[in-house]
Amino acid sequence: MNKVRNPEGTFIETVRTRSLLPKGSRVWAAVSGGSDSVALLRLLMQFKKHMKWDVSVLHIDHGSRSDSADDSAFVENLAIEIGLPYHLRKILPPESGTLEAYFSRKRQEIYSEMAGSSDLVATGHTSSDRAETLLLRLLEGSGLRGLGGMDYFGRGPVRRPLLDLSRSDLQEYLSMIDQSWIEDPTNIEDTFLRNRIRHTIMPALESLSPGCSYALGRSSANLSQWRDVIDDMIEKSIEELVSGDRFAIKQYMNYPRAVRLGILWVLSGRPRGGREEIEKTDRWLADSKKGFHLLPGGLRITVDESEVFIERSLKRMEKDQ
Repeated sequence: MNKVRNPEGTFIETVRTRSLLPKGSRVWAAVSGGSDSVALLRLLMQFKKHMKWDVSVLHIDHGSRSDSADDSAFVENLAIEIGLPYHLRKILPPESGTLEAYFSRKRQEIYSEMAGSSDLVATGHTSSDRAETLLLRLLEGSGLRGLGGMDYFGRGPVRRPLLDLSRSDLQEYLSMIDQSWIEDPTNIEDTFLRNRIRHTIMPALESLSPGCSYALGRSSANLSQWRDVIDDMIEKSIEELVSGDRFAIKQYMNYPRAVRLGILWVLSGRPRGGREEIEKTDRWLADSKKGFHLLPGGLRITVDESEVFIERSLKRMEKDQ
């Protein structure tokens, strides 16, 4: 069996070596009430005085369950017990679309709003989450961006200081300090693919290779570093390629295919999906056919002779106004 790590030592080492939560930071702890986020709060409190952190508790009620108010009450009582300010934010259910993507976007909006220009938001993502995400992205056929998606530095103010600890590490830690947590019943159901990976695939992999969640997490971290290299290459390529609202097809085709697809993705506004359409557009540009193409995100490109003209679709322009 894989030896349980020292959560306190691992946590503060991750925070310090990666400069995630510098001394004197104002930190919003995103606490759902589950074991990961409760452990995050307890670890923040363990080093709060030493690191001179100003910690507040943020709970987001997604309103997706009838008993979600119980979660809010649990987190509020925990914040009161510890002596920290408590803030509750609620998300209205979506009218349509994918729940996961909708809630992710809304959470990010709340994090950015609460943090403002200088605060940080600490979330309870663990090495177990990162391993599950990597397997999920592999099954979806994701590219480098998806495979290296969960990093210590999230979007905007988000920081993930628990990525070097597993879910079992943290539950052992909470049991040791006699701290309770609440289980989200939706995490037990096998309706979602992530839950099936968590309950079936990960235990099987752990039995074959103990500590595999850490290994998968390291792979994801390595991939995220290469993703950053490619991102930098794409940005520089766009600076070289695009002049105003146009670029030359011949120069575009001189770039490696992976970079070309990245260029189209960035120009399209970094949409969450639409890879097949971007690949189709790249093949179309290779044939240098006259006409126009609509890309995900509302980008319209028109080919005339040897140049490509870039313009946003009318729908996209109306949305931005």
